Amino acid sequence: MSFDDQRKQRAVADQLHRSLKNGRLAHGYLFIGPRGAGKEPMARTLAKALNCLKKNHDSCDRCDSCRRIDENLHPDVYWVRPESKSRRIAVDQIREFERAVNLKPTMARVKIGVIVDADCMGEEASNAFLKTLEEPPAQTVILLLTAQPQRLLPTIVSRCLRIPFGATERMESPYRARLVPLLSEFSTGEQRGIVPAYQLLAELNALLQETRTEIRARVEAELDLDRYEELDPKVRERLETQMEARIEGEYRAAREQVLEEIYAWFGDLLLCVEGAEESLITHPDQVNAARRAAVKLDYLSATHNLEAIERIRDSLTRNVPEMLALEVGLLKLAAT
Repeated sequence: MSFDDQRKQRAVADQLHRSLKNGRLAHGYLFIGPRGAGKEPMARTLAKALNCLKKNHDSCDRCDSCRRIDENLHPDVYWVRPESKSRRIAVDQIREFERAVNLKPTMARVKIGVIVDADCMGEEASNAFLKTLEEPPAQTVILLLTAQPQRLLPTIVSRCLRIPFGATERMESPYRARLVPLLSEFSTGEQRGIVPAYQLLAELNALLQETRTEIRARVEAELDLDRYEELDPKVRERLETQMEARIEGEYRAAREQVLEEIYAWFGDLLLCVEGAEESLITHPDQVNAARRAAVKLDYLSATHNLEAIERIRDSLTRNVPEMLALEVGLLKLAAT
């Protein structure tokens, strides 16, 4: 993918492309934006553009360097991700990262270091990383990707050029078509209380399990660790650990999209209670159902629904078991 192909984040692509052509790249960038906004593809595009063998200031996607970067096989492009299900970046990962970026490049003009979900660095890892950021190696660009910059050390943020990634325009949730009929039935049905809450819980659980299975199959096929038949067992174990962490990270991002869709639905009910214009409704094709459901609500009960969804999110960030967090939240919804 070249800069021209980055249509979702046109402004960011143009900014980086101009900086590259003018020789004004910063040594450290902080890509800030929600999951799914395109931070990783943009980081990969920049890495290819800096080292493409055929194009100046962009990527051809065909040369040896571009292909290696796309396949995560380039020796001078380093990726750091949370490596455990707890979604933490350990200090040992950062120390290995420091060692790698301080080596002379094997084949690249510019070495690239990318830290995905940089907010997952703990205090010790953050302090270790700060030393590299304060004295970056020559011909090296470091990219930090995060959806929660407030969790990073201020000293790290201050040493990077911030690049905001807005949510892409008209980005519709892939779960909308399946969720909205369920939410509409739950909100407008004659039966209220525990039974419909558990019915909705069962549907959500099925959707989330299918999503996790799809993510695992896709990531395993993409990485295809079986192609490395002669891989050292310790290296394979580390790659498998990284793969599991990536699967967990992508699953949590997908789960957040599901919760955001649920939140948007109940946000529509609140807007209907308040008599908002139809142009403000997230689900305009379901406005009649939303208005029927809103008839049963007042302002306090409508806001109570949104608070119940936020409680689910809060519980999940504190590692409350998923099914328990969903069950408690949906029962609170049913009690409205």
